[in-house]
Order: sequence, then structure tokens, then C-alpha cells
Amino acid sequence: MSDKAIGIGLIGLGTVGGGVGKLLTEQANLFAQRLGRPVELRRVLVRTQDLAAAKASKLVPAALLTDDAEDFFKQDTAIVVELAGGVNPMRQFVSRALESGRHVVTANKSLLAKHGPELFALARKHNVSIAFEASCAGGIPIIYTLQFSLLSNRVHGLYGILNGTCNYILTQMTRHNQPYDTALDAAQKLGYAEADPTLDVSGADAAQKLSILASLAFGTRIVGEQVPCEGIDKLELADIGFGKEMGYDVKLLGIAERGDDGKVSVGVRPCFLRADDLLADVTGPFNAISVLSDALGHSLYYGAGAGRMPTASAVVSDILNIASGWYPQAFAQLRLTPDLHEPAALLPAEQLVSRFYLRVNAMDLPGTMAQVTTALAEHEISISAVMQHERNEGQHVPVVVITHEVAQGDLNAAMAKIAGLDCIAGRPVVIRIVDLPH
Repeated sequence: MSDKAIGIGLIGLGTVGGGVGKLLTEQANLFAQRLGRPVELRRVLVRTQDLAAAKASKLVPAALLTDDAEDFFKQDTAIVVELAGGVNPMRQFVSRALESGRHVVTANKSLLAKHGPELFALARKHNVSIAFEASCAGGIPIIYTLQFSLLSNRVHGLYGILNGTCNYILTQMTRHNQPYDTALDAAQKLGYAEADPTLDVSGADAAQKLSILASLAFGTRIVGEQVPCEGIDKLELADIGFGKEMGYDVKLLGIAERGDDGKVSVGVRPCFLRADDLLADVTGPFNAISVLSDALGHSLYYGAGAGRMPTASAVVSDILNIASGWYPQAFAQLRLTPDLHEPAALLPAEQLVSRFYLRVNAMDLPGTMAQVTTALAEHEISISAVMQHERNEGQHVPVVVITHEVAQGDLNAAMAKIAGLDCIAGRPVVIRIVDLPH
């Protein structure tokens, strides 16, 4: 075993950073045994306003802590681990690390979704690497799987529950009949949701992750802002209940699919799944990603999508993979990252073909359904099923329609016409139905 330790610099000592410090300290002997040389944490950079709290936490020795970036970058470190999050100043810090010949490990999905191609290219220019397993789905090894385990496969589709906060809220709504606001409050009290949950519940967090995963899966370049997203904050218990009666469960899904023509469809939105699908059984704050590829077929990856130790597990594994030497060599030799690929040919949203759940509040009078079905027929939308519970003549009642496959653009046009009918109250509800491969 070599006595020369591999120096690590850590940026950020929050939830995940504390877990990384804990693992590097408690498992130091195990890691040294596996690598043949020790791994040593040499400096931790935190914000000035966080310095006192970081020292009081005793997560790492106080002597390792600094709020001075110059002091941090003067240390003898081979790997910089960025866990502070956000785009700025982390973009500058990561760039500086790469330009100084240091490898980078990051869990920063926001940074990679916006500037990933630029940073990967910078790493390549300076003969170093970026490892980013913890940026998507916490401790689930989905980045490794797409890059290496499925290297022999052509991936056709990704279907992911990529946000644990949303999945917990939806579990409370579907399994316990809690309204959205009540379920969100419970998530915040348990620490699953931030005080401002917008990034999670809007679907934006999942969209950032999906852009990273889809770029790897399809060998193309997709940035976060190219992924349309729709959140869960407008979902109603009525639609969840109607869907359940028809054999469906609802999940916030990040979906990326590649057609035979090479065009890629990406998006994040609440979707109905068959209740017997494996993804429908993913409950609470867990994540799961279903991958469809040509050789392996359908495979599913499940686990803790967030949390101190699950995410730290992915971060430290990245550190060890870089320290072992094999990962930098693979990063340099294999054409896997989006800086080496052309921008994706994205399928326009209106050309997406799927089945859909529709709910309209229709006047319970003779001829009302004829007007609705006529509007659908005019756009060549065929009906698979119709459900109406109440009969309350002269009043508005909910009517649920399940369509056969239809282009999103045609459906939007039909819904606009239906919304304008005198016999319809309010805006129609549209939820995509996803038939996952088995």
C-alpha cells in the first residue's frame, strides 16, 4: 500500500457534505484497503455566515474549515467535491478546480443541467474528469448504469420518479386521500419539502435531472430549460379518485423517449400509470427509474432519491472511482458526455402521441355528450371509455373520458373547443396515460 494520500477538498458542509465527511472519516481504513492508498480530507470551504455553525457541528475537524476560497485552492488536493449547490459561484469554483488540474465530483443538478456541456469540455481540455452520480436520484446508481452497465445497449426510453418530495405528497394524496395542501404540510414537517417547495412541486427539479439522464441515455445534448414541466400543485383528489376507479395510479414522471426517426421527446408531468405497474408501487420519498433498452429490455432502478447518507454514498463512490484511476481513463476515452454530442432533435410537444384521461364538468342535459364527442371526433380523437357517476338534471356533473392514442396538438385543439361550449363549466382536466413496457 502506498503511503501517499489522495487529497480531497470539499465545498459545502450541509446535509450531504456532512455525510461525506462522516463516511471519509469512519470508513477511512476500508477505503485505503480497497484503493491501496489513503484518501484524506484536507480542506472544507463554507460560506462566511456558515463558518461558526460548521465548527460547532463537529462534522469535520475545525482546523479543516475555511471561508477563504484562496486558502481552499492553495491546498494540495487532487479531487474537489462540490456539494454547495446552485449555479453561481459554483460554476466559477468548479471551473477553477478543473483549470488547475483537479478532478471534480458534484451533486449539483442545476449546474450540470445548465452548464454541463461547457464544464465537461473544460475537464477534457485539462485532462481531468467530472463524476456526478449524486446529481440524479440520490444514491441510486443510475448515472453509472447509463454510462457503463448499459454501454452495449441502445436506450429507447426513460420513465422516472425523480423527485422524492412530490412522490411523498402524491402517496399521501392517493393512499390516504389527503388534499394537496395537507400532504405538502406533512412533507415540510418531515423535512421532505423545503419551506419554499416551488422547485420540487413545479416539476423543475425533475426536469433538470431528466435533461442530464436523457443526454447520457441517448448520446445527445439536452439542457434543463428544454424540458417542459408541469407540477403536481394543481392535481385534485377527484381526478385521483376517478383514475383509481379505472385502474390507474398517478405519479410525477420524467419521461424521455427516442423514436425510430431519432427525435427525442422529453417532459415532466403528472401521469396515470396502470395500478399494477412496478412504478406505481414506488411510494413515499423514494425514487425509481425504468429504462427500456434494446438488448436488456425493461429494467428498473429503485432506492432512496435523497437524504444525507444515500447521497453521500454516491458522492464517496465517485471519489473512490476517480482515485482508483479507472474513471478518469473512461471519461477521457469514451464518448459519453454531452459536450461530445450534437444538440438533440427534440420532438415538438404537440406531436407527442399518447393516451389521455379527460375530465369535463358537463351540464346534465340531453345532447351535451353529443357536443363533447363531436368536438373530439372533429380532431379524429377516438374514445376508449367514458364514466359518469351522478345524474343531476340541469346541473354540471363530472364526465371522464379515456382516449385512444392521439397527438397532443390535436387533443389541445379539441379541449379548447370543448372548453368554449356553453354546456361546459370551467377548464377541462387533461392527464397523460403512460403504458409502460413490460
